[in-house]
Amino acid sequence: MNNLGCVFLESGINFDLNTVCDCCISHNDGRGLPILIDNYHGQPIDWNMLFDIKAKRIEKQKEKTIYECEGCYHLGEYNFTNERKISQFHFSHCRVCNAKCIYCSDEYSGGDLNYNTYPVILDLIEKGFYKSGGEATFQGGEPTLMQNFDELINLFTEHGTMVRVHTSAIKYSNTLEDALRKNMASAVVSIDSGCSQTYKQIKQVDAFDNVCKNIEKYIKAAENNNQNLILKYIIIPGVNDNVNEIDKFFLLLNTIKVKTIAVDIEVQYARKYNNKDVSPHIYLLYDYFQHLADKFQIKILTYSFLSYVLQNRKIKKSFLINNKFLYVWYLNRHNIKSKNIFYKR
Repeated sequence: MNNLGCVFLESGINFDLNTVCDCCISHNDGRGLPILIDNYHGQPIDWNMLFDIKAKRIEKQKEKTIYECEGCYHLGEYNFTNERKISQFHFSHCRVCNAKCIYCSDEYSGGDLNYNTYPVILDLIEKGFYKSGGEATFQGGEPTLMQNFDELINLFTEHGTMVRVHTSAIKYSNTLEDALRKNMASAVVSIDSGCSQTYKQIKQVDAFDNVCKNIEKYIKAAENNNQNLILKYIIIPGVNDNVNEIDKFFLLLNTIKVKTIAVDIEVQYARKYNNKDVSPHIYLLYDYFQHLADKFQIKILTYSFLSYVLQNRKIKKSFLINNKFLYVWYLNRHNIKSKNIFYKR
């Protein structure tokens, strides 16, 4: 018997562009996203039918890890309860956006404005298939532009669900501000820069000053838990993958009093940039981020960045990546106090 599983297989739902899935996780050469309903755009859901599909999938999973989930980092020891309720929500269907980030694909240039999930979630609650205490994640596109965004945030927070919103912060949300104040929300803002010139180059919109003002208002709202406001820096080869840009980013953090950041790497853009893979120095930047985070007393999250560069070190033939002498030389040259995380055995 197989005792691997996850909360998403049992209690998760992800509204994607054309489907409803158990989760929003894509991994291992396109695996992930176990589909529950295909060709979906906001129609009413037969919840008993959906949970029947989940039950059959769980029974297969108990025998052997299903194809979609093979190699997923969320899999672990898990005891399925057969509880027919949803507690983990993901909204990935809104592809409308108010930025034009150079690392986004063309599919984020529009979206189905009639795809409305609010009545669907309301129906889930009214029919007793909702479980409080979980989390609802909004991503896109730009979630604040989706239909009934404010109503959904209020619905979740009123029913005891923490919301996490990935937003550009170009459009300000008073509803998100209120949820942050109540410690019922967290916001992740991908600003990817520390100055207006680089921001405009990446986002292809002139909104840096406005975004910074909105971030400051969100920070003030989240003062009871400043880790609920996270500024994200996506490393883009040839654009912001250097010490000078990272220095500007940390000066901005110090100015607007952000205490939690996330570092990630845009892998698809990186591969397109040089046709093979990211430059070997990319993985060294993690130590520089950690160095400045320690200096400014900022908490740093890494998302997929750390696992990616560790894997890259194992498979990519590079003197810089695999030579400890050059690694230490690089750190010393930039006066970085490293924890040598890449050379722990």
